[in-house]
Amino acid sequence: MADSLEARIIEIIQSTLRHESGNAELTLGPSASMETVGEWDSLSFMSVFCAVNKAFDIDPDFDDAVHYISVASLHRYLEAVTV
Repeated sequence: MADSLEARIIEIIQSTLRHESGNAELTLGPSASMETVGEWDSLSFMSVFCAVNKAFDIDPDFDDAVHYISVASLHRYLEAVTV
């Protein structure tokens, strides 16, 4: 079962990608990543980056963008920076 942080991350990314792609049926899970989700491409990456930062009220360095490529890596990153 997903924890609340993971569920929130999934919801933010899913909502952002649904909006960007126009695919209202898009459903993500804990293993979703840029490699496995066609709608999560380099163009939508910045929308995901901005949506997550706004939702968690964080201002990461651009170097931290490497964590925004999968639900799992983003989960680990947010656990570290929001505690």
